[in-house]
Amino acid sequence: MSTQTNTQSPLLRGIRLYSSKEYEGLSNDQKEKHREHVLRNILLNAKEGVTVPEIVEIIPHLGTKKTIQRYFDKLVNINFGYTKAIGNSIVYFPNGRLLHQVLEENVPIGKKVYSFIHMKNPDGEFIAIQEKKKNELEALVLSGGIIIDKDSFPLFLEHVQAIQKKVKQGGD
Repeated sequence: MSTQTNTQSPLLRGIRLYSSKEYEGLSNDQKEKHREHVLRNILLNAKEGVTVPEIVEIIPHLGTKKTIQRYFDKLVNINFGYTKAIGNSIVYFPNGRLLHQVLEENVPIGKKVYSFIHMKNPDGEFIAIQEKKKNELEALVLSGGIIIDKDSFPLFLEHVQAIQKKVKQGGD
């Protein structure tokens, strides 16, 4: 499949994609970074979801089904996306859309930034807490996160405050 045909997929909208020949000329580290960048952006473009076989079909040189699944699973593990089993297929979705841009707060603590985001996906409304750190190019990259149901967020905060109180008492 030619690169021209591949780039017409809506999943690849706005993504700089190396041709198979260009990709093969990259170092292993560069291939890994390119793969991660492409898959992260494909997931963002996949509002209706995407499967691993779809990716392998439109970009066969990006990796095997197992490799693509490993990257998508990593994005799910840091709460950048989520999965749903539909029949025999696992479908990957971007985690949600912001409900109120005003409610996205970035809090720098030490060498990391924590983003608090109010978002919504088909499963409901959530508060996402994302941990970001700067990479070698000084760009913020998502390194972890948790998602809490919006209605459970006050209870979550109560537990955090109770833990803070215990830590303070233990440190005196």
